[in-house]
Amino acid sequence: MTVSFRIDRLLGDRPFAEVGDPALAVDDKCRGLLAVAGTHVAVAGVPDFGSIAPGGVYDTENLACRALLRARYPVHAMAFHPRLSLLAVGTGDYDGGYFFEGELLLLDLVTGKSTSLIKHELGRQVLGLEWLSEQELRVLMAPYDDWQDKDAWNEGHVAVVRRPDWRAVPPRSLTGHDLAGPRVAAPRTDRREDARQRVSRLSSEWDPRRNVRAVEELSDGRIVATLDGIQLEAWLPSGQRQWAVQDDDGGGRDLVVAADERSAWVGLMRPPWQEHAQAVDRLALQDGARLDRFTPTGAVSLVRCADGLPAFAPAGRNGARSRLRVRHGSRVYFRESVPGKSGQKLGSGEAWLYSGQTGKPRTSTATWSPFTLRTTTASLSYSISVTVTSAGASTWLWPECPSWRPR
Repeated sequence: MTVSFRIDRLLGDRPFAEVGDPALAVDDKCRGLLAVAGTHVAVAGVPDFGSIAPGGVYDTENLACRALLRARYPVHAMAFHPRLSLLAVGTGDYDGGYFFEGELLLLDLVTGKSTSLIKHELGRQVLGLEWLSEQELRVLMAPYDDWQDKDAWNEGHVAVVRRPDWRAVPPRSLTGHDLAGPRVAAPRTDRREDARQRVSRLSSEWDPRRNVRAVEELSDGRIVATLDGIQLEAWLPSGQRQWAVQDDDGGGRDLVVAADERSAWVGLMRPPWQEHAQAVDRLALQDGARLDRFTPTGAVSLVRCADGLPAFAPAGRNGARSRLRVRHGSRVYFRESVPGKSGQKLGSGEAWLYSGQTGKPRTSTATWSPFTLRTTTASLSYSISVTVTSAGASTWLWPECPSWRPR
C-alpha cells in the first residue's frame, strides 16, 4: 500500500540541522567541503529504537548539505579522498564488557551511498584515518578487546590498506590480514569543542538541534514540541519560533495539551542513573511560563486519556515510556506487573493484561483509593491507586509498593 503525504511546514531548519550537536568536523579546502559528524544519540530519544551518529557533508559556500550518513557507532575519524568524491569514516565504541566494536565506512558523495568495509561481524573501533595516496589509507584502530590489557584504552594498532580503486571496494571485504599492524599510541581525543567552533565560524545562525520527541498542533495553527535540551517550544503558523523553555538536563519527552489549549503538561527526560524521578511540569502555552510542577516518587510516563485528560502510568525499566495507553473510565488496564508471593515470573515475550474496577474517582488529590487488579492467573497480583484533582485536571496511576507510594 502506498501512502502519500505533503510537507506543510519545515520548522527549525538551519545550517547543520541534520547532524544535531557536532562531535567532529573535517574540511576539504580544495573542494570547499566540510564533513561534520554529530553526537551519538538514541533515535528520537528512545533507546529501544537504537542509536545513531548522524553525519553530513556541506558546501562551505552556501552550507547546502551534499550527503548524509547515519552511523551505528560514534564517529572518531573522517578523511576526504585526495581525488575521488569519497569520504572515509571511522566509527566504534566499547561494548561495555569486553570488545571494541566499530566500522570503517566509505561514503560516496555523489550517490550518497555508504559502504561498510570490515568483514568481521564486530568490526573494529576505528580511531584515526589518513589518506597517504590515492590508493593507500592509513587506519588507526583500538585493540579487539581489553582482556588483561590495561593499555587498551590508550593504545591501538595501525595498518595501511591498499586498493587500486576505492570506488570498487566490495562491502565487508577488509579482513583481519588487511588490518593487521604494529601496536602504537592511540589517544582518545575529544574534538567536540573544535567541531562547534568550525561550524560557528561558517554560520552565526547555527545552534544544535536534537531529537524531537513529541509534537502537537493547536487549533490556532501553532505547533508545540518537546525535544532534547528544551522542555517545550511553540512555533507560529508563519514558521517563526514564538518561545522555548530551555532545559539542559534532558529536555521534554511526553506532552499532553489541555482541552482549552491554555496550558500543556510536559514529562521531563532525566538520565536513568539520577536518584530522583523526573518532574512533570504544566506550562502556559502563551509564553511557556511554569504554572505547576508534580514530582513523582518513581519514573512515570505521561499519557493522554480517552477524555483528553493527562494521566501518569508507571514507566518501564530505567524510565522508559509506558508501552500501553491508559484510558480513563470505569476500568483501568495495565500491562506490566510484579510477581506475587509464589515468585512466578512472566515468561519471555509473554504479554499479560490486568484490569480492575476504579469506581467513582475521588475529588481530592489528598485522598488515594487503592484497589487490587485481577489477573489471568491466581498467582499474580498488582495494586494501583487512582485519584483525580479537584478541578478534574489529571488522573494519577500508581503501583502500591514502597518505592512508588505518593508523597
